[in-house]
Amino acid sequence: MSELGLAEYSMLAQILLTVITFIGIITSMWLSVKALKEVQTDRKLRQKPFLGFEPGGHRLSVEFLKVGKTIPGINPEYVQKVFPNLPDDAESVRLKDIPREGGYVEPLFYGHLKNYGLGPALSTEVTWIPKAIWIDSEEFVVDDKKLLEPLYGKELNNMPSIPTHILPGEGAKLSRLPTFVEKDFEKKITRVDGVFEIECEDVFGEKHVTMQEFYLFTGYKSKRPYVHVTFGDFVRKNDS
Repeated sequence: MSELGLAEYSMLAQILLTVITFIGIITSMWLSVKALKEVQTDRKLRQKPFLGFEPGGHRLSVEFLKVGKTIPGINPEYVQKVFPNLPDDAESVRLKDIPREGGYVEPLFYGHLKNYGLGPALSTEVTWIPKAIWIDSEEFVVDDKKLLEPLYGKELNNMPSIPTHILPGEGAKLSRLPTFVEKDFEKKITRVDGVFEIECEDVFGEKHVTMQEFYLFTGYKSKRPYVHVTFGDFVRKNDS
């Protein structure tokens, strides 16, 4: 009986040793995976961009050009398709180039989209999302249904920043006005409130989105026509 008991104890000890070894292996693997995830998370945080326009206003000189169904950077055939009733001689509201000596003109860029993060921002795009528009003195809300219309939708009011790749601490600018302003050929818009959707990718290919308020006022009847854009506060995406 005693020999049988020792055999049983020996077998039990082996089983316990196996279990403890197994638990040790699992714990070691878990700690290794946890450490790896922490390292990966730390790497991602160190490579995470954060974009935002420096707050403030910009008064932009504009001119009215008879360019019909065209929008800079957009396929003309698509513009003709979505704006079939737009007159061919319709005037667009466009940024006015800056004249320089010798007949040279410099394109007008505006805004200062800065990368406040630790990593580079790649393939940066900015979308203007109007929330309220004033026609003369009358305000109307741009609801979700209205945002499906080409004039106010994302596709025609999305534009790349210049440049599109922004290193930490560096900045970029915008090169044109949103379509809902450019194609205001009757020049009735006096004010627009809305938000920017600023989107980019990090070096790992993950997307990052920042939302920021904007306020736009027009001065079409001024001796020197202008559009004034104010870059406002950051907002939460689900509050925009």
